[in-house]
Formats: sequence, C-alpha cells, structure tokens
Amino acid sequence: MSEWKPFPWQENALLRDEFEILAGGARGPGKTDCGQVWLLGEKNPCGNLYIDHPRYRALVLRKNAEDLADWLDRATYMYAGVGGVVSGKPATVKFPSGAIFRTGHLKDRKSYEKYLGHEYQRELVEELTQIPQEMYYLQIMGSCRSTVDGLKPQIFNTTNPGGVGHVWVKERFVDVAPPGTPYTYRMKVKDKELTLTRIFIPATLDDNTVLMEKDPQYVAVLEVLKEKDPDLYKAWRWGDWDVFAGQYFKTFRKDLHIINPFIPDGNGLIVGGLDWGRTDPFSFHLAEIKKITFNGVTFHRVRTFLEVYGTDKDPKDWAEEIKKKLKFYGIKLKDIAWVQADTQIYNKPNDSQSKSIYNLFKDADDDFQCLRPADKDRIQGWMIMLNWMSIAPDGLPYYQITSNCENLIREIPVAIHDEHNVEDIDDLCSDHALDDQRYMLRKIKWIDAKVGGITHKQDVKQLPTLVVTPSGKIETIDINKFR
Repeated sequence: MSEWKPFPWQENALLRDEFEILAGGARGPGKTDCGQVWLLGEKNPCGNLYIDHPRYRALVLRKNAEDLADWLDRATYMYAGVGGVVSGKPATVKFPSGAIFRTGHLKDRKSYEKYLGHEYQRELVEELTQIPQEMYYLQIMGSCRSTVDGLKPQIFNTTNPGGVGHVWVKERFVDVAPPGTPYTYRMKVKDKELTLTRIFIPATLDDNTVLMEKDPQYVAVLEVLKEKDPDLYKAWRWGDWDVFAGQYFKTFRKDLHIINPFIPDGNGLIVGGLDWGRTDPFSFHLAEIKKITFNGVTFHRVRTFLEVYGTDKDPKDWAEEIKKKLKFYGIKLKDIAWVQADTQIYNKPNDSQSKSIYNLFKDADDDFQCLRPADKDRIQGWMIMLNWMSIAPDGLPYYQITSNCENLIREIPVAIHDEHNVEDIDDLCSDHALDDQRYMLRKIKWIDAKVGGITHKQDVKQLPTLVVTPSGKIETIDINKFR
C-alpha cells in the first residue's frame, strides 16, 4: 500500500467532495485501485484516515460473487500494509481500529433490499451500469449516511459504458454536466432547500502509464475490437457513452420506429398483448394491423398505439382503466380481434373459492373473452420482434409505436443480451411492455419483403398530442403537418 501512487485522474477523483462520484469510463485506467484507496477515507486534521475510526463502516458492492472474489484478492494485497484483514463469507475487511468494510453482491432484485436501515459512511459500487434501474441505486444510496462526527457520507461508483443500466447512468452522471464539472441538484424538504452534488470523472487506458508500460500489448487487445465490434471498441477503449455495447434491439431507431399518436380509422385489425403483474408492472398494449401494398409487394404493418401500464391494481381496476382508454379512441372491447395474454392469468388459485385473473377480467366485462393464452417462448419471441423492427419495401419499419406508449419506448433501447444466453434478454431488464409485445407479434404473420429505399408520408387522423423529441424536450406539435 505504501508504494501506491495515484495517476493524475485518480488523485482528482480521490480529492472530490461531491456526494456521488462516477469514475472511469474506458477499460484499464485503474478504476478498481482508485476505489479501494478511496475507501480508506480522508485524513482529518490529526492525520488519521477514516479506517482509524472504530465506528467507520463501508460497503462494497459488485454484481456477482465471482467479480467480488477478484476484488477481494486485490484488496488483500492493497490493505495488508495498513492492517486490513480479509475474512468471512460474505467477506469483510477488518482494521486494527475496529473499522469494517462489508461486501455484497447484486445478483437479483432482493439483493438491493438487504441494506435498508444500515448506515455506511462510504459505499463503493463497482460496475454501476450492471444495476438495471435507477431506483435500485437510490435504495443503495439510501444507506449512505453518517451519525459519526468527522465521517462524511459519500458514494463512489466505477463503470464502463454499456450494460443493463447504461441509459440511466448516462442520464444521471454524464448528460447533466460536462466531465469533471460538479452538478448540484436541489430539493425542498419541510420548507428547507437541501442540495446534493455529483460528478463524473472520465479516464482511459492512456491515463494508466504503468499498464501502458508493463503490458503494451493490452492496447492491441482492445484495438482488435475496432473491426469486430465497433460499439464495444468505442466503449472499452475510449469510454464513449454515445454507443451502447450489448444492446439487444440495435436496429431500433426513434426517428423511424416512433410515430405520432393516431386514432385507428376502422380499416385495420385491432389486436393486443397483456403481461400480468401486481407488484411487478402490469402492461397492456393495442396495435392496428394494416395490409400494405407497395411496388407489387404486400406485407403487414403493425402500429402499437395504446398503452396501459402500472402496478398495485386488481383486475377490476385494470379492466376499468383499459375501457376508459378505449373510449378515448372510440373503440370497444368487442372491436378487438384478440389480445395475447400472459398464461399465468389462467391459473386457478389454491383457494377453491377464488377465481383466476382471467375470470376476474371477464366478471368486469364479458367482452374480455378477447384475451387468449400467449405463446411464451422467449427466444423465438425476441427473434420475431427483431424481424418486425426491420425495414419494409416502402422505407418504413414493419413495426412502429406511437410516442404516447412511453413505457414500451423506454424498455426497448435499454434491453441487453443475457450474458449467459446471448439470444435472450437479461432478466434484470425491465421487460414487461416488451413481453406483451412479443406475445402479440408472435401471433401476426410477418412477410419478409425485400427492403426498398422510398419513403412516404404517414396517414394519421387528428389527435391533439404531446410528442417527446429526440432531445427529450416535450413539445406541442401540429399533427396536420404529418398528413
């Protein structure tokens, strides 16, 4: 430990006093070493580190136990010079003063609840983009606090671009302010204005002069990716946040797949998908299927236009919300040809007096008999969705989504490949809207027409609307311009 000397970027990161720090970006700059040194804490006026305080507690989190084992191997060497001893399962690092670092993994959703009510003055999260949702991160951050004088709470994160949490991490740390510039966010609590700060400190392999000197061929290892996987190369070599390594639906483009809201004109078939959830989100979408003929080729176009999405409601409440949405569009349940539904809604409860979710929907309205058991083959379903996202002969996708289907649009770009089965989507992704769409699209015949290059204007009926632009700003638009 006494021989460790920080690179300039590491020294900068170690001296930051923002509450949240995100360090790194590319591969190889020395993120892990920086985080391990950061855990030792600042020196007080007496020259003591946090680890000299008997009440100092820190938490170290990684996605899985295998990654944590590597971190602990390095920590054993790093902390030996200051009396740190690694032991136990789950492992802890104990110091002569009584200070303790605890370690944990984030392999499933329940893992994020383990630390509720705990107090850690410092938290280190390795590979932050492996956390699928910002809410899980906020749960972890909720345990970063201090009732001990002289021990200031702070959270230090490291990561590369990509992964299931790429989008929310980018929005939280990278997009809010230029690299190296603090961002202050304010809130009012009981008429008091409180502030917190966060910062992103970027670094690349070139900042690690020791690795560049001792293992120069590591650069070549990364450069090989330039031709094989350009997105991964940009992320790993340069820490480029504008690419998304591991993204499942790479062909999804907001400028093509997202269209303005419309009211079906009655000339197409109305179909849908439903994914059941109570504490997990419930998701319901409707789409219009139209037969398109272009340059002598006939194919289907599917346009998803209605979304009902949320949690903590029973079937009767969801039935009423769906019917309310249908009324706005001038549609009745009997106008829907079919809705491919999650098969668990047909399961009968153990209580013989209770009804299945499907029967509760039918009790709310008998026309919910349009619900049909879906084919739940995940791999085949995702493959079919990829087909539908491709470009038809008229230059537009076979499958499009209106901008008011916000949850579906949110889930598509952040879905990533499962690292254990690359043909599937990582099960930590939010995929409830995706699920109901794969149920639906699997039922519709997709015609593989040859791709053309001619576009045409979209046919839409008048509907007052707010549309989210690519910048994320909400603007009112004149829908007549798109006739």
